[in-house]
Amino acid sequence: MDAADFQNLLDRLGDDLSRWPEEVRRDAELLLRNSEPARAALADAQRLRRLMSSPPVTAPDGLVDRIMARVRRDPTDPAAPAAASPPRDDDRDPS
Repeated sequence: MDAADFQNLLDRLGDDLSRWPEEVRRDAELLLRNSEPARAALADAQRLRRLMSSPPVTAPDGLVDRIMARVRRDPTDPAAPAAASPPRDDDRDPS
């Protein structure tokens, strides 16, 4: 097994080597003892799993409603931010 094979197995079987089939797990453990790239790949997979299993970030109550209300605001409303418009031909510097 080389580092590419190990990465493929990580992608397919996950970072918990105890769940891998015994024959490939033995080869993976041997590779991990001798290969820094394999150890780095395993560490990356474990870090990714931890990040993916973290509780999701949620928006405060009402945030989406406040944003959508601002988007829908009447463009004639003086409190609404001015929208940028492309320059017209007669607005350009003639030089």
